[in-house]
Amino acid sequence: MTTTSDPTPFDLPEIRAHIGSFLDNTDRLNCILINKPWHSTMTSLLWEKVTLVLPLQNTSVPPNILKKNASLIKTLIIQSDLIPEYYDIVFPILQTVSFWPKRPQPYPREPSVAAFEGLTKLIKQNPSIIQLKLGMSKGRVPAPDTLWEAMAEAQNLQLLEAPRMRIRHTTMPLFWKATENLRVLIVNFESALRFGRNTDGTGGPLVFPRLKRLSLEVSQGAHIIESEQIRLMAQCPQLETLDWIPDQAFSPEKFLECCKAETWPNLEGLTLARLDLYTDSDIKVIVESMIVEVLASCKKLRKFAAGCVSAKDLVASPPWICGSLRELWIYFDMSIDDVLTDPILAGNETTGAGVETEQQDAAMEKTQRQIFERISGLEMLQSFSFSDPTREIPLRSLDLRLGKGLELLSSLRELKGIHFHGTQQWMRTEDVEWMLDHWDHLHWMGGVMDMDDLSRNDALVKMITDRGVFFAS
Repeated sequence: MTTTSDPTPFDLPEIRAHIGSFLDNTDRLNCILINKPWHSTMTSLLWEKVTLVLPLQNTSVPPNILKKNASLIKTLIIQSDLIPEYYDIVFPILQTVSFWPKRPQPYPREPSVAAFEGLTKLIKQNPSIIQLKLGMSKGRVPAPDTLWEAMAEAQNLQLLEAPRMRIRHTTMPLFWKATENLRVLIVNFESALRFGRNTDGTGGPLVFPRLKRLSLEVSQGAHIIESEQIRLMAQCPQLETLDWIPDQAFSPEKFLECCKAETWPNLEGLTLARLDLYTDSDIKVIVESMIVEVLASCKKLRKFAAGCVSAKDLVASPPWICGSLRELWIYFDMSIDDVLTDPILAGNETTGAGVETEQQDAAMEKTQRQIFERISGLEMLQSFSFSDPTREIPLRSLDLRLGKGLELLSSLRELKGIHFHGTQQWMRTEDVEWMLDHWDHLHWMGGVMDMDDLSRNDALVKMITDRGVFFAS
């Protein structure tokens, strides 16, 4: 009579795979020795992701071993100029290819012609590829036309990550053809962007009907016309996430028009970087108008990160409609000069230094409470940062104290983190206790809590960390 042991959860391959996902390769190798089921599960996990490094290091997987296990590989990371045998292998379930060639010094860290040819062949003979990440060096060698032709024929390709791209203007139509059916496009243009089906940027409408995320960076000095960047973004009607890092030729009027026209009705995440570089007064006014317009027009927004916005612009802006916002990263400028430029806030002219100071304080407090009232309506907010860590001297921003408006933020019951680096703060024990009592989900804070008294600042930080909240000073 044959006896069998009672089944355990470890008999299920799903359970073994879940356990293996938390282990490093050394532990997985040990688990292989347990029995045949564990051997099968851990072998699959060991080969799921393979990195091919420089042959000079003698750590790259030999082609014959790679071919034997090709049916298990889902992610392939290429970090060297490989010999042709590697590119002859077919990977039936390959989903992600990361192409980050690193040639040994003193050679430039750029892919060779042979590496481009190998990558093109890899794309053609592996139609299962979903994600392609190209880490090319800062652009001397443009990618050949054959690469974009192969990508255009890759029916399952959904994501292209191509930082530091240098593309010939004659290749632009091929590039757009290769990307028009993507769901995610992450690109940094090092050279001219010509948006159109023809080499001169013309040729009829070019629409990206499936694109959900666009991350567009324009390198400084690339001299890409701002209108071309806007044309690209405007042809992505299904965008849910937009990360834009323009160059200094940026002119925000057209972007502002897109916001008002609700060009992206499904937009949930918006990051506008490098905006603080624009110190020209006329452009700065438009940039600030753009920030408040986003808050007033993007209803589905869940994440918004931008630059600095003045207090007077926020107070005068239309009501915010982004009630679903989870993350807000904006620097609020509460400088006295900025607040008092508005005659309504400044009040009547007064004489005498004491009366003038009282008037300034009253105007400042009124403005701050109005901003806190706006923020209090974001009841789903989880991450709130009004930091500017680049400033050596902290500037006046939101004052996180009771009586100054902090108590208005009691509605932020989902708040998990708050950052206030680079701002002037003079918190007291009761202010910190209020935060800990009202923000039950608080996990992290960052900044200087009392800029005048370091010992009290240290005591407040200890209060925070004693309650299990991480603090970054």
